Amino acid sequence: MKPLSAPLLLIVLAAITLFGIACRGSSGSEVREGVAEPEPVDAGGMVRAVTVGPELVDCVGVGPRLCMVVDGELFYDAIDGFEYEEGYHYRLRIEQYDAWPGQEEPPADAGRYGYRLIEIISKTPAP
Repeated sequence: MKPLSAPLLLIVLAAITLFGIACRGSSGSEVREGVAEPEPVDAGGMVRAVTVGPELVDCVGVGPRLCMVVDGELFYDAIDGFEYEEGYHYRLRIEQYDAWPGQEEPPADAGRYGYRLIEIISKTPAP
């Protein structure tokens, strides 16, 4: 089998990334086993408990980068107020809020939501 050319490979990676972002959903309120339903907060945001994995993994956004693994999925955003340290499993309470209030759509290279740390529930060394 012949390897893909560099431009074709970039197109394939971009398509996979866009598909993954589209499948991720925009509500952030899907319910999975063991994950609490988000609770509304006064400012219109949602608070939820999440699990953060012990290492950063390769991912592709606008370009190649490292992402946290949150609830078993790649997490492309930052969590304001959270200083990630590799080698630990975290359980956090975070607020998901509209990062672009008053705008119908965020800028093309930005996510609709921002995330803010409320509480570190636990920080456990990874085995």
